[in-house]
Amino acid sequence: MSENTTSGGGYSGETGDASLVRPYARTGGRTKPGRELDLEALVLPTANGREAWESPLLSPEHNTVIEICQRSVSVAEIAAQLRVPLGVARVIIADMVDLGLVEVLKTAAADGDERDPAFLRRVLSGLQRL
Repeated sequence: MSENTTSGGGYSGETGDASLVRPYARTGGRTKPGRELDLEALVLPTANGREAWESPLLSPEHNTVIEICQRSVSVAEIAAQLRVPLGVARVIIADMVDLGLVEVLKTAAADGDERDPAFLRRVLSGLQRL
């Protein structure tokens, strides 16, 4: 059987567009982040992250996240731009917080009631923009 596949296998030898690395391999097999990260939480690079950007010591995912975060972006947007499942992005971002490369800003839901109408309107607005 051929090693290259395009039917749901997540990789392709023909186009080169899909990643050859399985998402769980990017997180060392971990599926849960070391900290809670809301999908709408904004991520910004720290001074250390900006200095370490494109360092050969960082993984390609870490470099890409720092590049994406030059403007504040949500955890969900980072997952979309990395083209990885949300759980994988959360693990990568949580690792980066632990390394001091990025900071995650608190969300309104973290401080208050998630059933707050203003919060729900913001979530609805964000979903409609997708």
